[in-house]
Amino acid sequence: PYTAPAVSERIAAAKEHMHLLMEDKGEYIACLEARKHFAWYLRGVAHSGYYKEKISAISTMDEIERIADGIKRDLG
Repeated sequence: PYTAPAVSERIAAAKEHMHLLMEDKGEYIACLEARKHFAWYLRGVAHSGYYKEKISAISTMDEIERIADGIKRDLG
């Protein structure tokens, strides 16, 4: 049976993904794409609705870092 990766592993992968997006497309486009992609990393994670709402308004890489740190702290 499939076992999903731990939340901390998902968030580490998400942060790396967002940084690669920024290197490739710039911060503005990376943040727009992060709104969609970052939320996928939380699929099936209990109590993640609050963070999914925060993710939907991301506009800087600093916000991505703060949200990721909050997720690891609260849900990891």
